[in-house]
Amino acid sequence: GEIDIKDTVKKSFKVERGGLLEVEADRGNVEIKSIAGDEVNITVDRHVSVDRREEAKEILEMHKLELARKGGTVLVSSRVAERRFKWRSWKGDDKLRVVITVEVPADFEVDVVTGAGNVAVADVGGEVNVRSGAGGIEIRNVGDEVEVVSGSGDVTLEDVAGPVEVQTGAGNIMVRSAGDALSAATGAGNVTAYIVDQPDEDSRLVSGAGNVTVYLSEDVGVSVEALAFGNCSTDFPLEVEGKWMTKTLSGDLNGGGPDLAMKSAVGNVTLKRLRR
Repeated sequence: GEIDIKDTVKKSFKVERGGLLEVEADRGNVEIKSIAGDEVNITVDRHVSVDRREEAKEILEMHKLELARKGGTVLVSSRVAERRFKWRSWKGDDKLRVVITVEVPADFEVDVVTGAGNVAVADVGGEVNVRSGAGGIEIRNVGDEVEVVSGSGDVTLEDVAGPVEVQTGAGNIMVRSAGDALSAATGAGNVTAYIVDQPDEDSRLVSGAGNVTVYLSEDVGVSVEALAFGNCSTDFPLEVEGKWMTKTLSGDLNGGGPDLAMKSAVGNVTLKRLRR
């Protein structure tokens, strides 16, 4: 029968304020959250399911894990060394599961690069940058800007104080309250955003195959430009114009301001009024 081997690696580093956490992982879930104090605490849980105990040992040996502090940066690097002849004898990648959990001081910056797996970041004060091949991404309560690039997977952002930039090849994007300019694009999926405060810069929301829905505070000043090959609709006093398949929506709200551009190639664009 199957043998399950669980193994945990833990490490802590004393750090200065305002440092950077860098995580590079080829697989597995990554969770980052803040704690009071001046330490970075790293926990790496490894779970191997195999038929033979020797195989588990081989797999764990092939897992290259580096936990290090270099100046103001803490680095977590996790990857499986591809020794190809061995690789082929594995039936898929599901024999090794990795979960990386990191606690950082609240004022840290976070930079994550992952091949496949979910990423969750919460309650950090610095910039957050996530690049992911595939997997869901959830980021909430960030005091600075957020940038996400994902091959596929849903992206959910909540309470970001700075500008937001999100790109995913396929997946839904949900931004619950962006404090400033918002750029969100998905190849296939819906884009939903809540723009609560007055942005200083232009915002752009695009879906290749899905709907774009924006909830906009009624007192925000923007210049709206919307284009849909489905339908356009709005609660605001703006005219929808259309010919053939294409519908457009444009005009200034509350005297105008930065651009709010919305586009859906095969879906609908909806602009909703968010009451304070």
